[in-house]
Amino acid sequence: MTHSEQDYAALPVAVQQRLDALEAQLRDLHTVVQRNATLFAEAPNPAFLLNSQGRITDANAAASGLLGRALDVLLGKRLDQFMSPVSQGSFGTLLKQVSKTSLKQRGEAQLLHLNGAVSDMLVDVILAQHQGDFLHYHVVVTDITTYKQVHQDLLDVEVAQTVVIEKQAATVRSLHQELEQTVTLFVQQLHLPTARAMSFLGLLRQTLGEVQEEVNHPLVNTERSVQQVMNLMASVERYMQARHMRIHLQRVDLQRVFQEVLKNAQPYMVGRVVQITHDPLPTVQGDSQALYLALDEYVANALKFTRGQEKARIHVTVREVEGEYHLGVEDNGTGFNMRSKGKLFRLFGRLHSSKYYEGTGIGLVTVKRVCERFGGRVWGEGKVDQGATFWFAWPKQPSVVA
Repeated sequence: MTHSEQDYAALPVAVQQRLDALEAQLRDLHTVVQRNATLFAEAPNPAFLLNSQGRITDANAAASGLLGRALDVLLGKRLDQFMSPVSQGSFGTLLKQVSKTSLKQRGEAQLLHLNGAVSDMLVDVILAQHQGDFLHYHVVVTDITTYKQVHQDLLDVEVAQTVVIEKQAATVRSLHQELEQTVTLFVQQLHLPTARAMSFLGLLRQTLGEVQEEVNHPLVNTERSVQQVMNLMASVERYMQARHMRIHLQRVDLQRVFQEVLKNAQPYMVGRVVQITHDPLPTVQGDSQALYLALDEYVANALKFTRGQEKARIHVTVREVEGEYHLGVEDNGTGFNMRSKGKLFRLFGRLHSSKYYEGTGIGLVTVKRVCERFGGRVWGEGKVDQGATFWFAWPKQPSVVA
């Protein structure tokens, strides 16, 4: 037995047990240190250990491969000397933030290679401490060059697509304006010949005087056809005006607007029994001309489809909901099948034959266009032979669109 073994054997049992425990802890600690060193050395991502001055005290194989330099060449060098000038300052700031907060920090940097190539890297920095004392910075970098290139390519594609879309939109707007100008000019050019045709038919009727039915019938049909063309022209003009009317947002008293609508409707109620009522009409934010047009078209529509009733009843309903008013013009007229409601607000859409009900199929779509310019919407409800209600929703705070 050696002298040290004799001394150890002479120690009290409790002390011996304590020493054995400490030795076991040292062995475990050594194992942990070796395991961590192995994990660090074999980590797939490049990793560095830096001292408080940012100099490299250790680097794994992936880090050496990334920089193209052996470990003995890297030791003692500042890591930021392998970065672009712009990245050097941001990396220094990153280390300061880690020291200040003791929290993991993330940033980006550009690393310089021996061949002059530059790589974009994601940099994660962790502060290693023991009982409050600085040990080292643990820096892990991830190559994001490909990701950033793909991201930039996507941005370039997006910019290119935006340019194409803007050009296409400009082309569509130009064609749209050209079409509207063509329609407007076409209608204007038709005014004179249709007026002359109607005048000629009047003169012809005066010249012929009393004629037999076989002559009068085609003459009446011709007059009716010319009048339909004139009505269609007027409807198209009204629709085009609604698309381009100058809007003046202000407080509008719907009671006053509705009184003007009733005045305009008087000629269509001559010789008829018509009862028109309404809920209390609010004052709204909008344009008086636009609101007049919407109500006027709806009331005219109700008067047209209640002609067959002994007593026509028309009622304007008002519902206030969150953010908007719903105004509906209800009648006890012909009504319609809800399965055909999709045709109501289409250009030239008709649910009833022009043989029985005159019209151009433009009035309701004009209301739709006007309301949509203020962020509103339109819809209709009805039952065959039980009447219909045509609605429009008017925002309390309209947002005017072109």
